[in-house]
Amino acid sequence: MRRKRRRPPECHTGRVRRVTKPVGGVLDGAVAEGFLTPLAAAEGPAHSAGFLRFGALIETGAGPGSRAGDGVQVELDTGVVAVDLGTGGGVPGLVLAALTLNRWVLVDRGDRRCTFLRWAVRELGLGDRVEVLAVDAVQAARGGLRGKAALVTARAFAPPGPTAECAAPFLATDGILVVSEPPGDQVDTVGRWVPDALDQLGMVDLGGWRFSGAGYRAMRATRTCPSRFPRRFSRQLAGPLF
Repeated sequence: MRRKRRRPPECHTGRVRRVTKPVGGVLDGAVAEGFLTPLAAAEGPAHSAGFLRFGALIETGAGPGSRAGDGVQVELDTGVVAVDLGTGGGVPGLVLAALTLNRWVLVDRGDRRCTFLRWAVRELGLGDRVEVLAVDAVQAARGGLRGKAALVTARAFAPPGPTAECAAPFLATDGILVVSEPPGDQVDTVGRWVPDALDQLGMVDLGGWRFSGAGYRAMRATRTCPSRFPRRFSRQLAGPLF
């Protein structure tokens, strides 16, 4: 049974496009391929929209969980680059690509997952501005996308240290990394995102928020990530920055 088309959620980061074909159909396809659970597919649109709800966080990153002022802004308009790490079955990267106007690069090292994602991109009519890269995130971060992204998203990609180390090199100065946090009542879990380690990567913690029952956190790039990062993924896992 085809799902009803959902209206795009309110977004704090620029214009939101109307989806020409329902995303729910391709997420159902991800379930059929074993890339998403039925629950993850059902919650996928709302969960993905939560990655864009960082507008309530302060610009300076003065402290975890701070909320005030005009908030962090990232304009996701035509030509702006965003990267999703470990896209898998399409949450959040594919859904966000369908909701926004900018260019998206979906990074996943699984050949089967990338074959599915390319099909989904065609189904949603997004082929002119969505690219699927079947490469390791470390390899992609050392390529032509380094320092180009205004936004990087990651859902259940890796532990905090490797996630930050893989994501930071993609970010342009003032770019934002948004990650999903584990389920639970506490968004600002002490110790998960270590300020001194983030500083090594050229990032500052902006704090966290909740949307539709899920937790999220944002980091901002304050300068170019040092060229020694990212290390090989095996080294990151063996000796994480945090």
